[in-house]
Amino acid sequence: MCYNAQTRTDQEQRVEGKLRIALAGAGFGEKYLVGLLGNPEVEVMGIFSRRQERAAEMADKYGLPFRTRHYAELLQLPHLDAVAVVTPNSTHVEFVMAALRARKHVICDKPLALNGLEATELRQFAEAVAVRHVTFVPYRFSPASLAMKRAMAEGKVGRVIRVRAVWGVDLRKEPLRWRFQSRLSGPGVLTDLGAHILDLLLWWAGPIRRVLGQCRTLVPQRPAEIGGLIKEVDVPDEASGLLEFARSGIGSLHLSWNATRDQKIEIEGDAGTLTYTSPSLLQWLEGRGAFSPSVTFAPRGGAPQSLPLPEMTRFSSQPAALQWMFGQIVAYLRGEARPETVATFADGAAALRVIDALAADDGKWQDVPPER
Repeated sequence: MCYNAQTRTDQEQRVEGKLRIALAGAGFGEKYLVGLLGNPEVEVMGIFSRRQERAAEMADKYGLPFRTRHYAELLQLPHLDAVAVVTPNSTHVEFVMAALRARKHVICDKPLALNGLEATELRQFAEAVAVRHVTFVPYRFSPASLAMKRAMAEGKVGRVIRVRAVWGVDLRKEPLRWRFQSRLSGPGVLTDLGAHILDLLLWWAGPIRRVLGQCRTLVPQRPAEIGGLIKEVDVPDEASGLLEFARSGIGSLHLSWNATRDQKIEIEGDAGTLTYTSPSLLQWLEGRGAFSPSVTFAPRGGAPQSLPLPEMTRFSSQPAALQWMFGQIVAYLRGEARPETVATFADGAAALRVIDALAADDGKWQDVPPER
């Protein structure tokens, strides 16, 4: 799909004064509100939720001047600069595209879309209308993620030989919520957990050329949230894959909704091995569990040593962490240089292209399409 580009000068793209932003989504979107309202450069103008009572609850709780159950009304707020889309996966394309057509900067929660093609079209259109765009991938802001990025940039491991990544969240007792339905979530655990892990792998180790995926559904039926009627699950809850990186090295990935495993990523090179481990940042942000990530480096033939995580001071509390995360995003949307922690629509689309290839699960290696 092609678009006519509309250019703006740097001054026209810069947001003067406070960033005036509106929020679509009142579930995880509450974390966005905590992060945005903690920044003095932000004015949150209103909130949308299809559940009117939830929009009203959030507006009253955080003192927002406008609430609505009609997304189009949100986009019509006068002097609005940007929109944050934190709605179910299946609505991202519709809501993001409407915001882009209204010439608003956009933050979209991961995944950017249900597949790589949709995500690429959003990225192309955002570039054509010359607005700033962000895919919110919270693990990029983790102190351990930043330590890994710095170590890889310094060439600590040398030439990459092997990458191994695992993560598990036990959802076996969950009812049939939206994430277990492909029309609402995409390919299950691959999108839910894989969008985070693959973004980190692409950020640290570079593009992935091709993959060989295997997906299974170990819990094929779940009770409906309302009424408890047993229904079929049509997404995988277990996924493994072999990865071939474009620059060097091969890798493996395992994602599970059937067992709890902390994130663990090992990157081995001819000069040493980096090991990243992390409990769930998202659960910690919701007040469940501790957040104590770590990174170690073992030079070839030597003992592992812990790398410093200076950004841990930013994670003294959940509100402090959210304010720091969104402070960087807000600065970018207001016209400053993009921090390396801030993922764009291009990054969101890149992860989804890998997910599409893994989800093919036909016993053959799948090429990952390059960025268009």
